[in-house]
Amino acid sequence: MLLMLLGLVSDRVEAQQPTKVRYSTQVCGDFLTRWDKKPAPLKFVRYETVKHPQVDRLVSSYIVKGVDAIEIEKFLQRQFGMAPLRFLCCGWEPSPAKDGVGPHYGQYLDINGAQFEISMFAGETLLNSRGAWHKIPEFHIRVTTYLGTF
Repeated sequence: MLLMLLGLVSDRVEAQQPTKVRYSTQVCGDFLTRWDKKPAPLKFVRYETVKHPQVDRLVSSYIVKGVDAIEIEKFLQRQFGMAPLRFLCCGWEPSPAKDGVGPHYGQYLDINGAQFEISMFAGETLLNSRGAWHKIPEFHIRVTTYLGTF
């Protein structure tokens, strides 16, 4: 009986442990192609390992022509839950979540359980209307994962 009681206490303690987020331990590359989720208008540019004192990250970078940006923005919203872009100061970036709590970037969990963040933005521009996106030479898309477990 005592062993059963100790087992119940042990199960409760384990259940109260915070859930750890697992990030990637894989090599960098064209993540969207690897997941079979890369639309034709997206061009893979490069990947890099970004070293940081607290946590390293892998970043895959893509570009899309302004004429195709609306299509890609909608795709990223549907596939990954990215927030719509908004014009802020002098460029386009994902808008904050409506409730102010959720992330504005998209999210993806791969088959190994690694978490990724997807974002889209345009560099500096004075074109502040969606109707003018076709005049913006290119938009940038980044897929980022952090190395390790948190």
